[in-house]
Amino acid sequence: MIPDLLRALLAALVVGVAPGWFWAAVLAPSSDRAERLCYSIALSLALAPAAAILPARIFGVGMSLSLTMISLLVVFASGLFVYARFGAVKGGDEPLAVEPGGLGLPVLIPLCAGLFLLLLVVVDALPGEQLAPLIALVFVSAGVAHLLDRRRSGTLEAGELEEDEDPESREASPGVVAAWYAALAGVLGLVILRGYLGPARFDWPYIRGVDQYEHAVMTNMTVSTGSTGSFMLYPPGFHYLTAAIHNLSGLQPLEIFPVLAPALPVLPALGCYALGRRMWGQPSGVAAAGFAGLLISGPYMHFAEARYPNLIAAHFLVSAAVAALMALFATPNVRTGVLLAIVGSSVVLYHQVASFYEAVLLAFVALIFLPYLLLRERRTGVALFASFSLLGILSVIFAWDTYDLPSMVGGVLGGSGTGRGGEAVSMAIGTQSPLSLTHFLSITSQPALWFGVLGALLLMTSGDADARPSRTLAYSLSRTTLLVWAALLFVGSRTSMSGFPERFERDLGIPLAVLAGFAFVAVIGSMWPRGRFVPVTLLVAGLATALAMICVGIKSGENLKDGAGPDSSIPKPLATRSSQVMTTPEAVEAGKWLEAHNTGGNIVATPYLGLAPSRAMLAMGGYTGIQSYDPLRIKAARDLPPSGAKPLWDAVWILQHPDGERTHRLLEEKDIRYVVLYKYLPPASSMDPRAFASRPDLYDTVFENKQVIILRPREDSG
Repeated sequence: MIPDLLRALLAALVVGVAPGWFWAAVLAPSSDRAERLCYSIALSLALAPAAAILPARIFGVGMSLSLTMISLLVVFASGLFVYARFGAVKGGDEPLAVEPGGLGLPVLIPLCAGLFLLLLVVVDALPGEQLAPLIALVFVSAGVAHLLDRRRSGTLEAGELEEDEDPESREASPGVVAAWYAALAGVLGLVILRGYLGPARFDWPYIRGVDQYEHAVMTNMTVSTGSTGSFMLYPPGFHYLTAAIHNLSGLQPLEIFPVLAPALPVLPALGCYALGRRMWGQPSGVAAAGFAGLLISGPYMHFAEARYPNLIAAHFLVSAAVAALMALFATPNVRTGVLLAIVGSSVVLYHQVASFYEAVLLAFVALIFLPYLLLRERRTGVALFASFSLLGILSVIFAWDTYDLPSMVGGVLGGSGTGRGGEAVSMAIGTQSPLSLTHFLSITSQPALWFGVLGALLLMTSGDADARPSRTLAYSLSRTTLLVWAALLFVGSRTSMSGFPERFERDLGIPLAVLAGFAFVAVIGSMWPRGRFVPVTLLVAGLATALAMICVGIKSGENLKDGAGPDSSIPKPLATRSSQVMTTPEAVEAGKWLEAHNTGGNIVATPYLGLAPSRAMLAMGGYTGIQSYDPLRIKAARDLPPSGAKPLWDAVWILQHPDGERTHRLLEEKDIRYVVLYKYLPPASSMDPRAFASRPDLYDTVFENKQVIILRPREDSG
C-alpha cells in the first residue's frame, strides 16, 4: 500500500495542487497559507481538466500522457507568467468581522441546559430523536435571549473597548497565528487518520463503495477516447483528473482509489476553514474544519459510497466558490471576480446535483443583492454582475457537450425532445421522497446540527455589530449568503421536487459546519469577555465551555473509532450495501481473468455478483459494455445510461434466456465475448446460472471459482 500511496500522492500533488499555485497568488486576496492552499487546489481542479478537455474534444483523442503533461504545463506556466507580470494580489485578506465575542449571561444559562441535554444524547443516556424537540427549543431560546441581550446592552457595553482601540487594527501576533496553523494541522491530521485507519486495516485493496467501478470504467474511457457519453451522462472533470493521475503514477484507477480516496474528506475541512477564516478569523476557521472533518457524516458517506465527484463538487468546490464570493464582496475588483467565475463554474465539471444547487444559490444572491448594489454600491454591483456573467459563460461551455445543451434548448423552444440533459432532469424530479427527520438527525450528528442552529441564530441576531468598520457591507452580504445557502439545502432536503433530497440533506452539513464553528468559538470566547469582569458570567461561561468541548470531543472520538473499525466510517444506522466493501477475492480473480483475456468486444454479467455490481466486472476486465441492471431498477427509470432502457432490457433477456433466436441475434449484434454469472443469486431472481450450465452445446466454461462462472458463447451456437 505504501509504495502505491506515495506514487499516487505525488501525482495528485502535481495534478491537483501545483497548477493553480500561482493563479491563487494572483487571484485570491489572502495571506493565510491554508486559505491559499485551498484556492490553489480549487483552481487546479478547475483549470487542469479544462485545459485537457478542450483539445481532447477538438481532436477526438484520449487523455494520453503527452496531453496530460501539456495541459498541466500550460496551466502552471500561464499562472507563473501572470504572477510575474502582475504580482500577487494585495490587500483585502483580513476577516470580515472580529472574532465572535462572548455571550451574555441570559444566553449562557439556557445554553448550558441545552448542552447538558446534548451530552446525554452523545453518551447514549437518552435517545436523541426524543430529546431533539426539547434541545431545539432550548437552543432557539438562547438565540432569542441573545437578540434581547444585544438590544438591551447595545452593540458594545461601555468600557469594552478603550477609546483609542480600533477593531481593524487588532492583529494576532506571529506566535498566535503559528499556534492556529498547528491546530489546523492537527485537525487535518485527525481527518486523514479517520479516513485511512479502517481501509488500511481491513479493506485495502478492496475499497468500499459501489460507484468506484463506474468511475473506473469512465476513467479508462477517458484515457482511450476522451469521452464517456456512451456509458453515462456525467461531467468529465473527475475522470480527466483521475486519468492524469493514472498517466503520471502508472496506477490503474482501481489501484488509485484505495490509496487516495480516504484523503478526500480533507478537502471539505479545508474549504470550511477558508470560509470560517474569511468570515471571522483563524479560530472560527479551525473550528469549522473540525466540525466538517470530524463530526458531520456527509463527506465520509460520499467516501464510503465512492461518490468522489459529489464530495469534490458539493463539499469542496461549492464552499470554495462561496468563499470566493465573500472575497469579492470585500474586495470587488477584476481579480476576485475572475476567481469566483473560475471556481464557481468548475462545479459544472464535476457533478450535476452540486451544479444545480450552486446555480439556485447564486440566482438568489443575484436576485437579492444585485439590484441594491447596482443602485447604491455600483463598484461592488458591477464586479458581481461581471463575475456572474463570466461564470455563466464558462458553465455553459463546460456543460455544452455533456448535457447536450443545443438539443435541450431547441426542445424547450420547439416543443420537441430535450436531449440527454432534459431526459436526465425528467428522470429525477419528483422521483425520490425525502427521508425522515430521524435520518436527518443521524446523518448530520447532533453536536454539529445544534451548534449549527445556534450559529445561525447568533448570526441573525447579532446583525453587523461585529463587522470591521470597513467591511460592514461585505459582512452583511456574506452572512446573508451563508444563511441562504443553509436554508436552500434544508428546503431541498425536504421536498421531492429537488430531485435529490437525500443529496441535499447530506450536503447541508457543510454550511452547518461553518455555522457550528462560529457558535463554538462564541461559546469559548465567553471565557474572555471584552468588557468588565463578571464572576457569575465567567462561572457559567466556564460550564458552557466545558460541556461544549466534552460533547464535541466525545462525538469526534466516536467517529474516529468507527472510522478505524472494519464495518464503516459512517454511522452504523446509515450503513448500506453501497457503503460496504463490494469486492471479494473471487470477484477480483474473475476480473483479472477477464482483463488477461480481453481481446475486444463486450461482456454481459448478472446485475450483482454478491455485493459487487456488474460494473465491477466491466472495470476490472477493461470493458465498457454492456451494462446490466436489475429489472426493478430499469422500471423505476431513474439514473439510466444515455442509451436508455432498451440495451438494459437486452442484457436482462440474454441473462434470462440462454437460447433462442433473439438471444443469438443480441450476442452477435453486441459482440458479446463472455457471459459472467454469479452462482448464488437470490431465489427470487429470474436469472438462473444453471440454465447456462446445462447448455454446453452453446457455451464453453472458460473460468470458474467458488462464486463466479465465466462462459464463452460458442461460435457455432447460432
